[in-house]
Amino acid sequence: MWPLVLVLLWGCLLFPGCGALVGPKEISGFEGDTVSLQCTYREELRKHKKYWCKESGFFISRCSSTVYAGDDGQERTEGRVSLQDNPQELTLKVTLRKLTLQDAGKYFCGVSKLGRDESFLVSLLVFPGNKCLSFPGWGMGDMEGRGTGG
Repeated sequence: MWPLVLVLLWGCLLFPGCGALVGPKEISGFEGDTVSLQCTYREELRKHKKYWCKESGFFISRCSSTVYAGDDGQERTEGRVSLQDNPQELTLKVTLRKLTLQDAGKYFCGVSKLGRDESFLVSLLVFPGNKCLSFPGWGMGDMEGRGTGG
């Protein structure tokens, strides 16, 4: 176990961007849901432009539908995607609204910089159907209007 840890630490010393941007590997929700995640970055990336994009390309990973965070720390929304960079906390909050099955896939949480961007891959899983119908007892109006005679 220790040799593996040492190899990983040595690799981070050789590659300065190692671990410069971290967050969840996977998020999930049902159709129609809103999901959020937080990407955390290192101090040296504070002033760089942050973005969220869907992975495209078969052999070379590229971005499509890129949304950039605003420079002023205010929430920026494009379509159903909102980004808010918080440089004081070194975090980027990503919110995806009204999920569709077509939203499922892999996304990059990234920071633009000279040379190669810092980024990590997030898998979004979207489940079909309504969570209230799929899991009785969850959601609003649990027993309302069902004629249970309660």
